[in-house]
Order: sequence, then structure tokens, then C-alpha cells
Amino acid sequence: METLKSNQKITQSPLFKFLFLELICLVLMISDKNNQLAQPIRSTLSLAAIPLIKIIEWPQDMYQITELAVSRQAKLIQENKQLKEQLLEAKLKVQQNASLANENQRLRAMLSATQNSPLTTSVAFVSNITQAQRTQHVVIDQGQADGLFVGQAVLNLAGVIGQVDVLGNNFAHVILITDTTHAIPIEILRTGMRTLAYGNGQDIWLKEIPTSGDIQVGDVLVTSGFGNRFPRGLKLAAVKSLAVSPDRTFKTALAMPYAELDRLTEVFLIWPNQSKQEDTATSSALDQPILLDSNNSAQAENKPAPVQ
Repeated sequence: METLKSNQKITQSPLFKFLFLELICLVLMISDKNNQLAQPIRSTLSLAAIPLIKIIEWPQDMYQITELAVSRQAKLIQENKQLKEQLLEAKLKVQQNASLANENQRLRAMLSATQNSPLTTSVAFVSNITQAQRTQHVVIDQGQADGLFVGQAVLNLAGVIGQVDVLGNNFAHVILITDTTHAIPIEILRTGMRTLAYGNGQDIWLKEIPTSGDIQVGDVLVTSGFGNRFPRGLKLAAVKSLAVSPDRTFKTALAMPYAELDRLTEVFLIWPNQSKQEDTATSSALDQPILLDSNNSAQAENKPAPVQ
């Protein structure tokens, strides 16, 4: 009886249960290895576990997909930004190249004109333009240090622009032919008639034409050479309208300058020869281009009556 109780205690002890189960596992493992007894069970359990595995992996898969999409979007945004910057830089370079090409073309034309001209000229660049109702000036990047002098003639490829009025060391103010205080001796190319041309703030005004003078709309005005500041024959303006004075004692005319005075970028400076400098020093003050006083400039603003 005691032996039976002892055997029951042994069989019910945890150690015995563990060793017994371990033995069963070893037998099953050896049998499965030799005969693949548990293969159908494993296959069935694997198929049954697939949905559970998918459910467990779904949050991680969604996180990876979202992270990939966000990273791709961020990369696309960055690439798009870089491409826009490159496009803007390319457009700026194209604009600069176009501007440089135009400037190069103008400089080539001016260089060709300088080489082909019998006049002694040099090129200066316009740094500022001042155009009010009565004041018409431009500032160029050369001055007294470059040998410029007051009264020096200035022109461009289209025609006469004006003359040096104020000198600085490294800059100069050029008074334009349309300034209300400026006048210049001119000649009508078709007839050879000579007179003075005044600025009226926008155009050229011829206010001292005899009633018998032969002048027509479209006539070309050129410099007459009087005063030896402007060489003879330089294009100045074209007559656009005619009128008579209120008392009908003389005719007047308005002419449009050939040079686009509001779009100046480069100009020619005319350098007189030595003989011309001597002539300039001995020439009469009445023959020189003049700057009008305030009274004359006020008269220049009076508009003549149109020709009947």
C-alpha cells in the first residue's frame, strides 16, 4: 500500500511529468524527421496562420508605404524647387545674353562708324537721364580727367544729341538739343537755308524763318558748322509741322530729332582737330551755338498759330 502511494507521488511530481513529456517530444521529433508525420499538420497550421500574420503586419506595411510616399513627395518637391531655380537662372542668363548681344551689336555699329568717320570721336556711356518739361540733360561716364571740355559736341548713330554743359572730374552733363535753353546753328539740307534751331522741351523749334523761306514738312535739318563746335552736315531733325507767327511776319517750324533722346545708352564725343581748336578760339561769339537766357526760354514756350 505504501509502495502504491509512493508510485503515485512519483507519477504526480512535476519532474516526472516534465521528463515524460520530454520523452514524448523526442519520440515525435525522431518520428517526424524520419517519416514526416507532422508535415500535413504544419501545412494546415501555416495556412490558417496566414490571415493572422497579414493582420499583424498590416500596420507596419501601411507605415512603410506612407513613409515612402511622403519621402517621395518631399523629394519631388525639392527637385521641383531646384528645377525652378535652375529655370529662373537660365532665363536670367538668356535675358542677360540678349541684352549683351544687343549692346555688342550697338558697340560694333559704333566702332564701325568711328572707324569709317573722318571725325575724331570716342565713345562714352550714359549713366543717367534727366528729362523734365524744360530741363533735358544726360550724364555720361567721362569728364575733365578724360580731356572733355565744355561745349564739346555729342551725337550718336542717329544724329546730334547735344553738347557738354557741365564738367566733373569723372563725369559730364550733356545738355540735349531739346532743352529750352539750347540753340544750335542749322541748315536745311534741301535748300541750304540757314537758321537757328531751339529746343522746346520735346522737339526742335525753328522760330526765325523768313516768310519767303523755302521749307517743307519732311525737310532734313543738319548742322551748318557755324561756331566750329558741330561739324557741318550732321543730321539733327526732320521738319514735322509748319506755322506762321501771330503777326504773319515770319514762319516757324517744329522738327523731330532723329536721335531717340530718352533711350540713350552710348554716345559719341567729337574731338576737333588742332586747326579746329584754333578756329574755335578765334571764332565770333555770334557764330557759336548759344545757351538761351530765361527770357528767351520763356519765348520758346509760345506756340505759333498754324499755317492757313
